[in-house]
Amino acid sequence: MAHAKLPPWRPPASLPVPVGLDRVRLAVVALDESALMGELRRDGRVIGQVTGTIHPRTHQLTVTVTVDPHDRRQGVATAGLRLLISLALTPASDGGLGLRRVAGAASSDTAAAGRLARRLGVRREVRRRQDIWVEPTGLADTLGWGVLAGEWDADAHRPKGLTEDHEVGVGPHPEPWPEGDHLDPDLLAGGDRRNVADRYRYWRMGAIRTDLAASSRPFHVAIENWRHDMNIGTVVRCANAFGARAVHVVGRRHWNRRGAMVTDRYLDVRHHPTIDGLVAWADGEGLPIVGIDNLPGSVDLLATPLPESCVLLFGQEGPGLSPAAREAARLVLHIPQVGSTRSINAGVASGVAMAEWVRQHR
Repeated sequence: MAHAKLPPWRPPASLPVPVGLDRVRLAVVALDESALMGELRRDGRVIGQVTGTIHPRTHQLTVTVTVDPHDRRQGVATAGLRLLISLALTPASDGGLGLRRVAGAASSDTAAAGRLARRLGVRREVRRRQDIWVEPTGLADTLGWGVLAGEWDADAHRPKGLTEDHEVGVGPHPEPWPEGDHLDPDLLAGGDRRNVADRYRYWRMGAIRTDLAASSRPFHVAIENWRHDMNIGTVVRCANAFGARAVHVVGRRHWNRRGAMVTDRYLDVRHHPTIDGLVAWADGEGLPIVGIDNLPGSVDLLATPLPESCVLLFGQEGPGLSPAAREAARLVLHIPQVGSTRSINAGVASGVAMAEWVRQHR
């Protein structure tokens, strides 16, 4: 399909007027034919920065956003990008930049960055495999997103046809604010977009950790990590959901946190370099180790009483429980299957096993 040739884009004669959303204000502080820089402010304080590369021939803006660590997980990046997209795609005659398209990218290994496109409601357009190095986890994919001027409602700061129901979490709390040491004033002011249950909205992270620890159930979860297993994040997320007292990573200290969706920050996550280390700890606590794997001689999980206080041990994705882990387990259970697949992955298996523990002991 042929398109009319675009004249080179030119910046407006003066900087755009600052705009705001959810108490976050965007002020463009520098702009020329090839670059943009803006500050994100709240209550007069600079809390983040947006930068962009402008492609004059295609009228496109490629953006990145950074937020002060103290102000993260409060929807600042989402609000700032929405404001910038609206500003960029608004016609110059209406006070915008008059660009045609806005695009961005994020590492697949960073859970918060990966969720950003979904929060914006924009389309993920590309996945470049293992093209970026992320410390400390290593190679990761780059996820690219983009939105065209005709797809964006600049007045509502969201894609056309998208409603407020798409929003994750809640916005700023109406005043007067509730009182309590467990509440975070920054979240009350800026909104709470975290992946937490509604009862924990606006709570401080430390308060959530304390409350979860007090109500945790007497089972622990352990997972082997000899080859940087991508499923560990899902295991941790399940442990959070089902109220495990702690998670124990056995083997390599560093693990891929993407699947955890930040739930590890609310849990007691411990590390043991070897199975022997886990066994010594469990013996000291008087906790039997129960292995979960579909090994010869294993017993049906759904037909076996589980100890109320125990450690549920899961093996590495692929090989399953290591020989040392099999020897350490007082009992090895399998999840009954009827399909053609030989096994299910460790993340799914952990959820099934924890749900069965809860069924037996609630």
